Amino acid sequence: MRIAQLAPLVESVPPKGYGGTELVVNLLTEELVKNAHDVTLFATGDSITSAKLVSIIPEGLRASQDNFRHRWNTYDVRSILTLKKMQDQFDIIHNHMGFMALPFLSEFKTPVVTTNHNNIVPYCQDIYFEYANMPFVAISQAYKNLNFPDKMNYAEVVYNGIDLDDYVLPKNLRISRDYLLFIGRISKAKGTADAIDIAIELGLPIKVAGKVDATDISYYEEHIKDRLKHPLVDYIGEATKDQKAQLYAGAKAVVYPIDFDEPFGLVMAEALAMGTPVMAYDRGSVCEIIKDKEVGIVGNTKQELIDRYPEIELISEKACMKRAKENFSKERMAKHYLDVFQKLVVGSGTKRIYQFTN
Repeated sequence: MRIAQLAPLVESVPPKGYGGTELVVNLLTEELVKNAHDVTLFATGDSITSAKLVSIIPEGLRASQDNFRHRWNTYDVRSILTLKKMQDQFDIIHNHMGFMALPFLSEFKTPVVTTNHNNIVPYCQDIYFEYANMPFVAISQAYKNLNFPDKMNYAEVVYNGIDLDDYVLPKNLRISRDYLLFIGRISKAKGTADAIDIAIELGLPIKVAGKVDATDISYYEEHIKDRLKHPLVDYIGEATKDQKAQLYAGAKAVVYPIDFDEPFGLVMAEALAMGTPVMAYDRGSVCEIIKDKEVGIVGNTKQELIDRYPEIELISEKACMKRAKENFSKERMAKHYLDVFQKLVVGSGTKRIYQFTN
């Protein structure tokens, strides 16, 4: 199958640091190429891919010298227009750019499907509603349920996948599990302060791995800076891919007290792949990824997670790894997407809009 992947341009594919969407795009693209599909990736020039790369910008916008964010959308439009000129070369176009691309893609002759990586929020929901009959993929059932299932044409639910090989340590390397771990953006949404509080209340050391975005500086100054001074807290900054694997392997549990309905938490899948249970708040997709009492504990408050912590000691590494392998591998993700692509391509000669059973 001839497949176009339209990626955001803020980060490279794969991202050099934080960038969940770009990581998923990379893993999906590589797996499709591995399975002999003809894939073209529309992304930044510094992206690394086995697919054909088409780029209108040399590097990710966040790392570029163009600090005028009001101009960033112009690069997205130029990438879409380049794809428009090439659309006849593809059987299917897979959009990861979100609402920005919809007005253009709705006019394409080639079948298009859009994966929604972020929630449909008020500032852009009227755009999504205008193009609601185009086919969309939700990255969790929770995402679908919380994002206008009565209005949007969700073709399928496809879980994000991870590369399980990235979460295997050498057999001769033994790391004792002796701390809790918070990994992700330092932000209210990710629940950094609650994670630290839970560890301190339990009397356990916690490693905090994550970056502070410009939009989260005030949260950091008000809620995190002083907490990092506690002797049980070790702030290590943003972790590399290799660091993440070792951090997961040495953790008793990942603490994941998110404060928003997250569509899909890659951190949870990564932790399970390394055999590490997760302590999380019941928000968004958490209960789809973490089976309570089987691979972690899911609660609604700090106190509930604190009180239930002894249950973590009863959870086996094998159960966590099995959960990740059976549900969140890149191979499973790619196969699922190919099923969606096939449905669209088969019907493209007779119907422009494809309705799916919800």
